[in-house]
Amino acid sequence: MGGLCAAVSLLVALFAPALALAQTRSTRTWTNPKARELAREGIEAKKAGDVQLCIQKDQASLALEEHPYVRLHLSTCLSSTGKIVDALKSAQLALSAAVKADDEDLRPAAEARVRELLPKIAHVILKLPPDDDDIKVRFDGIPVRKALFRQSIPVDPGDHVIEAQKLQKGEELKFRAEVTLADGEDKTIEVVLEPNNLPEGTRECLEKAKAYEEKLACIEQKKTAPNVRIGIEISGYTDSTNTHVFTPALNAAVVSPTGGWNVGGSYLLDVVTAASPDIVSMASGRYRESRHAGSLTGGYKFGDVSLQGSTNVSREPDYLSITGGLAASAEVMDKHVTPRLAYALTADTIGIRSTPFSQYKRNLTTHEIEAGVTMVVSPTTLLVTGLTARLEAGEQSKLYRYVPLFDATTQPTIQPGASVEEVNAKRLDARPREVLPSSRNRFAIGARLNHRFTSSTIRVEERLYADSWKMFASTTDARWLYDLTPKLRVWPHARFHFQNGASFYQLAYLGDVSSGQIQTFSYRTGDRELSNMLSLTFGGGARYELSGEKATTKWAVFTSGEIMLSSYSQSLYITSRTALYGTLGLEVEL
Repeated sequence: MGGLCAAVSLLVALFAPALALAQTRSTRTWTNPKARELAREGIEAKKAGDVQLCIQKDQASLALEEHPYVRLHLSTCLSSTGKIVDALKSAQLALSAAVKADDEDLRPAAEARVRELLPKIAHVILKLPPDDDDIKVRFDGIPVRKALFRQSIPVDPGDHVIEAQKLQKGEELKFRAEVTLADGEDKTIEVVLEPNNLPEGTRECLEKAKAYEEKLACIEQKKTAPNVRIGIEISGYTDSTNTHVFTPALNAAVVSPTGGWNVGGSYLLDVVTAASPDIVSMASGRYRESRHAGSLTGGYKFGDVSLQGSTNVSREPDYLSITGGLAASAEVMDKHVTPRLAYALTADTIGIRSTPFSQYKRNLTTHEIEAGVTMVVSPTTLLVTGLTARLEAGEQSKLYRYVPLFDATTQPTIQPGASVEEVNAKRLDARPREVLPSSRNRFAIGARLNHRFTSSTIRVEERLYADSWKMFASTTDARWLYDLTPKLRVWPHARFHFQNGASFYQLAYLGDVSSGQIQTFSYRTGDRELSNMLSLTFGGGARYELSGEKATTKWAVFTSGEIMLSSYSQSLYITSRTALYGTLGLEVEL
């Protein structure tokens, strides 16, 4: 009984400030004569035993004027028809008004009604398959919001019907259950979606199954055909420094939900054309080159533990990069928490254009370790956190980048954005190559929050970065995906990034050639991406389902466009850059 009193006290605290019927006027007075007359008729109907007419009259009165005494009377009529949840809500409203108005007659009566009704409320928990994205559930014919999946739902005691359905690769899966709940009973409903025609042996499997997971496994046995996904996309990039990139790409994946395995691969071609100020400053003309990149992935799930392997190869005329990686994750705490640990090794071979690696090459080795946790905060909220360490050792410098030097008199006159002509006129004749430290340790910590509303999803990310070159950066990213129709999804996107410069970065490097040899800083660079930088990206995209709801082959097209504005406060040649990026693609699921 003490717990019930505590619950009533909590309800008083929650509802007291919330209602319009908690007004400064007395809870006994009326402003609408018609509402008062309807309330009187409701009382007479209750005395005559016509509770349906009582409900009708009380609701009509409340539609004209909110009155806590009518709310309390409506509660008694509702409870007489078995509508305990609605009766409790009405009693709670009366109680909150009594507390607000300090009505010592109404308050004890409302409290008594709440105490009487609370123990009668039954509760239902819907137990659904892990993949519940497209499942539609109805309770007594009323749609159940996804936010209530796996939540304790207060319901009236009595008879109820729970129905669920889902379209999977053109096949309709259904569930229907009739349940009877006693006063105060809590019941978990295990939703097992079944096809219209169960394969031989499946019904027997379901009858023998004891655990919910075993029942799901009985249904999954028939789904031997894996899902096949194929994607084709074309991307383009251009910016105000005369750099242009055209990228066609192809990706495919085969996933077996029942077998627990997956394989996938991708291929892309980058065709780059550039005539940026950095190239012009070295008396070089426009150049064009291509990069081929391919990847393979594969994984297997052992119960609650998943292993995933991957390899990537990228080839340019003077650069070869090979990466191999392995990741492991586990589903714990009833799949609400998924820790993940990954490691990747990258071996880069760096050369000079038109020269075989056998004659000239430099090496760069990278070890990357990632640890993260995915947490299901609620049925509609997902939080992903991660920590990454990237350890690089080897050739960090760009072999084609030369750094202009200035004498002690000229160096102070060089300003950000100095033109190619000005730099060439003031620099020393000597122009040594870029030299960067041979090791770089990078660290990043990040978090992503996904929240699903009724017809949209918002995704917010934050990443903090630091490295051994004393660079620090912050990147904030936000995307809102909105379902305009069942087939059309659109999203705006915004990203903000800022960073400080590397410890050795300078706008203009001091040099001395009086001794006949170049004397300058040990580390030097002309890479503006290592300077102070601000970048703002905004744009959006859309995805449209081409196929019908019951189609066995799903077709979809998608497109996105972005504009990126970057500012460099300590950079030669340019102090800002505007870039445009766009993608058009087609997806097929078999």
